[in-house]
Amino acid sequence: MTRRFGTYLSSGNNKYGASKVVFKGISFDSRYERDRYIYLCHLQKQGKISGLRLQVGFRIIKKVIKLIPVQLKTKVRYDQRVVEKEARYHCDFLYKEDGKIIVEEFKSVMTAELPDYVLRRKLMVNKIYDHNERPNRTQWVFREVIYDKKKTTITDK
Repeated sequence: MTRRFGTYLSSGNNKYGASKVVFKGISFDSRYERDRYIYLCHLQKQGKISGLRLQVGFRIIKKVIKLIPVQLKTKVRYDQRVVEKEARYHCDFLYKEDGKIIVEEFKSVMTAELPDYVLRRKLMVNKIYDHNERPNRTQWVFREVIYDKKKTTITDK
């Protein structure tokens, strides 16, 4: 089924009821996220933002490694075993605005309240605050855009 800005994928709806959309070969989780991308592209053409990127990954929790002693004939060798894999956070959009790096997450009201998203958001905001405390670093801002059918709320953290 073709729409104004892109094509809906035939895979059906995701678990939150939004239909995936493809625009210029890029897959988006919803048409609202696609519309936000089009808006950000417009801002980039106007020169208000720069360096727009999609789905940039950040490590929010390091992997946990355990050293296991292995007895050889004359000595002990220590092998590394991964106890827990690293946890990664992928933001929807990343761009530069007014000299700051904006890490933007685009969510519906329903998905913004899910416990797993709230935890990932808190971990990412913590990582950003740690980064910003270091001297001579470009400042990062976590921007959460929550959309509803009637309004869109933008919050910087």
